[in-house]
Amino acid sequence: MLEKQPMARGSFHARLRQMGDGVFRAEYSGEINPENSDAREIPDYHVGTSAEGVTMWVEEMARRLGYTEVVWERD
Repeated sequence: MLEKQPMARGSFHARLRQMGDGVFRAEYSGEINPENSDAREIPDYHVGTSAEGVTMWVEEMARRLGYTEVVWERD
């Protein structure tokens, strides 16, 4: 059985921060209702022990949600 792919949603924006020695956090908006473009957004994040692991997790999540790319914002 084939898994239904979500519609492409464009770019997913995230920011990677080093919170301490060996602690990294990706920050991004979590949509309450991604089907409604007017839906309000809430902050969300993912924490891990390596920058590579955190970015891989966020990029996979974004792909599964139907985004075509992750744009990593810088301070």
